[in-house]
Amino acid sequence: MSEYQWIEFRAVDGPLDDASLEFMRQQSTRAEISRWSFTNEYHFGDFRGDVDQMMRRGYDVHVHYANYGIRRVAFRLPDGFPFADAIEPYLFEEGIYWEPDGSGTAGILTLEPEGDAGTWEWMEDVQNLASDLIPIREMLIVGDLRPLYIAHLAFNWNDDAIEPPVPAGLRDQHYALDRLRSFYEIAPDLLSVASEASPERNKSASDDSMIDNWMASLSEAELAENLRRCLTEPKLAASQLLTTIRTQASEAPNLGTGERTLGQLREAASKIEAERLRIQLAEAAKRSAEQKAAAEKALEKQLASIAENPELTIGRIDSAISEKKRPAYQRAAKQLGLLAMACGKPMADAIRQKYPTRSALSSELKKEGF
Repeated sequence: MSEYQWIEFRAVDGPLDDASLEFMRQQSTRAEISRWSFTNEYHFGDFRGDVDQMMRRGYDVHVHYANYGIRRVAFRLPDGFPFADAIEPYLFEEGIYWEPDGSGTAGILTLEPEGDAGTWEWMEDVQNLASDLIPIREMLIVGDLRPLYIAHLAFNWNDDAIEPPVPAGLRDQHYALDRLRSFYEIAPDLLSVASEASPERNKSASDDSMIDNWMASLSEAELAENLRRCLTEPKLAASQLLTTIRTQASEAPNLGTGERTLGQLREAASKIEAERLRIQLAEAAKRSAEQKAAAEKALEKQLASIAENPELTIGRIDSAISEKKRPAYQRAAKQLGLLAMACGKPMADAIRQKYPTRSALSSELKKEGF
């Protein structure tokens, strides 16, 4: 198997400035680099750029996939987690870690399980993964812990370990969560079992209502300052303000108590998979039996028709043999086989003996049991 790596960064909150763009160009001479993205693929060699600095200087989402075991995803969170204490049970020293900046509340969340070439299946569709995972970052920014629970479920293989608190809405469908689940090869059955203890999500307010409430809380001077920022930094200020508004409006996460061991979850998922397989096999056996019965009924009808008027079949056999071509001999041999079943082998043998020198015909007849 040849080596393959895919490296990607995406800017979400705003484009890179000139200094940051120049820094990114220093990280690789081969990558496709813009103010919004950085992509590179390797069939040999390795990426030696400074991932953390690239994210601190403008990129917000990072994916590193390699078919020899690397599956790293990282998110830059400009204001950290709105409920920082809540993330502790999800962090995992062998794959889920939060690295705060030296000052302020910002930092980088990295998901990076241990693995080698035999750990994961080959993935074909990683080129759009960073874009697909942008909503995961938005979830984390407002305190949605579902991505962390999914990652913990994927990375922690200690069956005796207790699951972390089960976040609300785990059973709700979201393409980005499903993309994360499939990237880390979590069986849908396992997530389904885990979601049984997940509370319902609180209804989130619309962006319009959150903006109205936020604006009502500001003084005229603060409103004027934010308007000035939006006018002077149109590509950056608006998205940053919206992130701030969503964060301030977010509620403490609604969590179910994590009481089950990871081994219990996996055992329950295995039972669901086994039961589904049993049902599939039973349905396949039923379909096979029905198809066999239908084929037998059709054959009985065909043989009855031949027995009622064997001359018609004999005529088709003679006509096919007269073509002196292998495909025609094959048709004749099959028809002769049906004639033997319908009218007895003596009648079929009598026809067969009319053509003793046709070696190609004899070969096809042997295949039919003559």
